[in-house]
Amino acid sequence: MTDNLEIWNRFADIDPAFTKPITGKAYKGTSPNPQYVVQCLTEMFGPVGKGFGWEVIEENFTPLGEEVLHWCRVRFWHGDRTNWFESYGQTKALMKTRNGMMTDEDAPKKSLTDAIVKAASHLGIAANIFLGRWDDQKYVANVAEEFRDRQGGDPKKTSAAEMKRGLENITQELLDCRTPNDAQKIWKAWVDVFKSQQWSKDYIDIARERIQARGRELKEATEAEAVFPGDLNKSHQRPLEMQQ
Repeated sequence: MTDNLEIWNRFADIDPAFTKPITGKAYKGTSPNPQYVVQCLTEMFGPVGKGFGWEVIEENFTPLGEEVLHWCRVRFWHGDRTNWFESYGQTKALMKTRNGMMTDEDAPKKSLTDAIVKAASHLGIAANIFLGRWDDQKYVANVAEEFRDRQGGDPKKTSAAEMKRGLENITQELLDCRTPNDAQKIWKAWVDVFKSQQWSKDYIDIARERIQARGRELKEATEAEAVFPGDLNKSHQRPLEMQQ
């Protein structure tokens, strides 16, 4: 009898060292490392292009009010090119932040990555994250312990390149912060990542400094807004003595 959940269960839980918290969004959760997802697919089916792959069927930029969304639809196949299904991915190419409009030139690449990760989740990779089981920190701790046991008990050290990419992610997330409390939430969310991925003290200090600086900036902007309501970038809305 065929076990229909054989593929699903193989990577339903993934190594927490290759995940990060979702911040800067209206929802919370955990995001798997896309390259690690590709590694899982490779382990199951073989190299990309031979054991699995995808084809972009359609993509476009769609206005969302003042913002612009990039989206793509892909045909994902695995094992054999006749085994395929469709998946979608999306990313904001033009977004509104507290500092004004910001463009993302990597939006098409991120949309494709999003579509691939979503397709992989339909096969079962990181399925327990999307099922909500990872919302329980005790459950995640047990998963992390299991992976450490498989690797001989030694936590995986994160490379300098990976930590630099993490810092870039933090910087991008901070751009979406609107209050000092938002910056604090990002710090709390990343603390678990620092521990599970064994970040070095130097990189943790850099992350802390960036988050604290953004928090101070937002605090000053909030206090200024309370004293001088309105758009502080428009001089005609300031008191006369402020325009001189």
